[in-house]
Amino acid sequence: MYTDDNILQELRRVAAKLGQKSVPQSEFRRHSKVNLGTVSARFGSWNAAIEAAGLIPISPGPQIEQVRRIDDEELLRDLMRLYREYGKPPTIATISAKGRFSPWSYRSRWGNHVKAFAIAKKKFAGDPPVPSEEQPVTAQSRADVKAIRVVPETIKPVGPKKKRTIFGEPIDFRGLRFAPVNEQGVVYLFGMISHELGYLIESVRTSFPDCEGKRCSDKQNNQWEHITIEFEYRSSHFKDHGHDPNQCDVVVCWIHDWDDCPVEVLELRDAIRYL
Repeated sequence: MYTDDNILQELRRVAAKLGQKSVPQSEFRRHSKVNLGTVSARFGSWNAAIEAAGLIPISPGPQIEQVRRIDDEELLRDLMRLYREYGKPPTIATISAKGRFSPWSYRSRWGNHVKAFAIAKKKFAGDPPVPSEEQPVTAQSRADVKAIRVVPETIKPVGPKKKRTIFGEPIDFRGLRFAPVNEQGVVYLFGMISHELGYLIESVRTSFPDCEGKRCSDKQNNQWEHITIEFEYRSSHFKDHGHDPNQCDVVVCWIHDWDDCPVEVLELRDAIRYL
């Protein structure tokens, strides 16, 4: 039987082992025998336990970057890497597919990726390209080593094509083996992690906007705000579907590819990296 002090000591031990000031649930599950449900039940929520242990809770929405703040130089240098590899200024699609960081990281620091690239080009244009053997090893570069090189052309039989299910990239996130490929997948994934991101959902419907609930706006004073949410696979689908930005507070998507989106965007592909 674990006492409250035992649980708090265990949280601090795992944080020290990770060398971090915060402990995601996934890491605690990996490094501790204390059940996650026990922690939440004893303190009311995961973040409440984290705060009681004197650690930094994972904040909802964009503030999630508190767990690890990426240096400005690291972000800007990756834009220059993409520029040199593809021979043109990186777009949101290029950053999303081949960049080391989410487009949201550039938007939160510099307003958008275009302004960030202008700064990067001015600051690092004279730097020589980094030799490939000296480039940092990332999850993306490791994946490239085993990347599919050839998709062979096959001889297809005459007649109607057999319908096959299409999957997203492998992510193995809490039992979800593959990334979403449609809006339904986004809804499912958001339902898995919404509480950890500071959302309390009150209703989900088929009419616009898809979802309604509350979001923690001030952790210290435990204050919540009413919000409406629209689910999309890509943030640009919000525009394609003709939705009214004035009737929605947050777009929850898997891929954020609309730099000038007038509505706040939560990109799940980026958010799950911190959980």
